[in-house]
Amino acid sequence: MGNSLQRLQNKIAIVTGSTSGIGEATAKLFATEGAKVVVVGRRRENGERIVDSINSQGGEAIFVQTDMTDEEKIINLVDCTLERFGQIDILINNAGRIIEKPFIELTTSDWDEFVALDAYSYFRAMQLVLPHMGKRSSGNIVNVTSLSAVSVMPTHALYSFIKAGITHMSKVVAAEYAGKGIRVNCLLPGVVYTEMIADNPNTPHMEKIIPLGRMSTPEEQAKTILFMVSDESSYMTGTSIVSDGGVRGI
Repeated sequence: MGNSLQRLQNKIAIVTGSTSGIGEATAKLFATEGAKVVVVGRRRENGERIVDSINSQGGEAIFVQTDMTDEEKIINLVDCTLERFGQIDILINNAGRIIEKPFIELTTSDWDEFVALDAYSYFRAMQLVLPHMGKRSSGNIVNVTSLSAVSVMPTHALYSFIKAGITHMSKVVAAEYAGKGIRVNCLLPGVVYTEMIADNPNTPHMEKIIPLGRMSTPEEQAKTILFMVSDESSYMTGTSIVSDGGVRGI
């Protein structure tokens, strides 16, 4: 596909939350770099569209419709990947949503729903793929969290709690598996122009506080993820990369 460097030649990559946004851009970029990609999400129409796009350009991808809050569906995702490709080299945990609400207004339902998608899905997907990566003494996991993991943002208490927890958990898993050929890192994006942002009334204000003067594109974040799973970052594990247009530096 194109004039890529084929940095992921013959690698098998699962990308959750890849029916739009950062996940979609990552799945497509991985395919151009030689990876066989498992597109994952709830929306079948979107997933099949992305798979068709990848395959029509000479790549190889399948879509596994998955609710990442459902234990059996996550198990099925891993089983389908192994049945089709025989191995798992890369896991990109990216499924998630945003919740903005004053702390005092958060409910137990908010907690249950948000933890299920933005915490449990990452935790369980890692548990299920690590044994398969371990058999081959090789693997890469990138957990996409958020700038909120390291920055204070009003109305983001629950969101920040989960993103910070996943970011720190990733460091622990990285330490446990560092001697087994498996690297685990995190990407902390700032404001990225995705479906979740497009209709947000605060979007114009968000752009004003970004030193680079604009939001990131999903494709820019995907390029960073590619670096994190490629041999170009072979000595990096337990690390978090902030990609926020300079906001963290203010």
